[in-house]
Amino acid sequence: MSDALLELKGLKKSYRGKPALRGIDLDVRPNEIFALLGPTGAGKSSTVQATAGLLDLEAGQVVLDGRDVTDIDPAGRDLSIVFEGFNLLPVLNVFDNIAFALRSPAYREDEGEIRKRVQHTAELLRIAQHLDRDVNTLSGGEKQRVAIARALVRQPLMFLLDEPLSALDLKLREGLRSELRQIHREQNSTMLYATHDYHGAISIADRIGVINHGRILQSGTIEEIFERPANAFVGRLIGSPAMAFFDAALDGDEIKIKGCEQTLPAGQFGLESAARGEFELGVWPEDIRITEAGSAANSASVYAVDNRGFECAAQIDYGAGLFRKVLDEGQLLKQGETCGFRVADGAGFLFEKTSGARVSHQGEGGL
Repeated sequence: MSDALLELKGLKKSYRGKPALRGIDLDVRPNEIFALLGPTGAGKSSTVQATAGLLDLEAGQVVLDGRDVTDIDPAGRDLSIVFEGFNLLPVLNVFDNIAFALRSPAYREDEGEIRKRVQHTAELLRIAQHLDRDVNTLSGGEKQRVAIARALVRQPLMFLLDEPLSALDLKLREGLRSELRQIHREQNSTMLYATHDYHGAISIADRIGVINHGRILQSGTIEEIFERPANAFVGRLIGSPAMAFFDAALDGDEIKIKGCEQTLPAGQFGLESAARGEFELGVWPEDIRITEAGSAANSASVYAVDNRGFECAAQIDYGAGLFRKVLDEGQLLKQGETCGFRVADGAGFLFEKTSGARVSHQGEGGL
């Protein structure tokens, strides 16, 4: 028997003949925050809506707390959902918006309990001073806090958050993520958190599922994903900066990198010399060393420099492409100057060019 609170099995859904979900499989464990990370159009919202019962699926199964809820309407699933839009009721003040679910026929509470829970949730989200206000007088960040409070006040089996912070500015997003994490710790709640924001995902989630074109490409902790990225798309989506990619080909017992003098032994990737084909070599920027011109295996130039105050990142042009890397402390580079770089011994992963699937053998490469 599975120990997951939520299991999605083979979910499929199309809109006007265009597949949005192509067999989604994932599980969310009790008391964890699981981030569903992917770009716009990847299938995040459709996955959340399918979990909530807001979509008619073509195939697949939704199991919640050991119970098949695939054909059960949203009200019978004991879930709370927060959307990207605020979805507040303009005719109600802040208090009554937050209390709305607690007064519904399905989850009716007495007024004393409602007042107690609304007050507590509002204090957690730092909006207790606004409870008597008209929601139309609130700022965007305050409205989003009210929307989140309305979901959190009910204490359901699980929370579904679909891009809840994307419309807010950076400081508001960071503050609300911290508060969501604190509420999660206090309530031992379970959350499925859909986002396109890598930094937001790693700051709040216990595990991450990378989604693209309606498929889950990989799931696990951020450490597990960094250690064994399953697909080139995963490398392009996570990291700050993201993975650097080089065109590469197997030549005998060596991997030759386009635009670079450095070669890598094929054995470190678990490939046999008889293998053929062109690949993409993906390397985490942390495994690339930038040096002075002429002192490393590969020649390059500085395309751009981004000084972020606490750190400096450079975009490096090696002739056949570009990659970004945060520079070592005290390292100074100027736009247009020449430099060198070297991929660390034993670093990197090989990916198939067409599918993006990692072809390095398990246990080989990237160490």
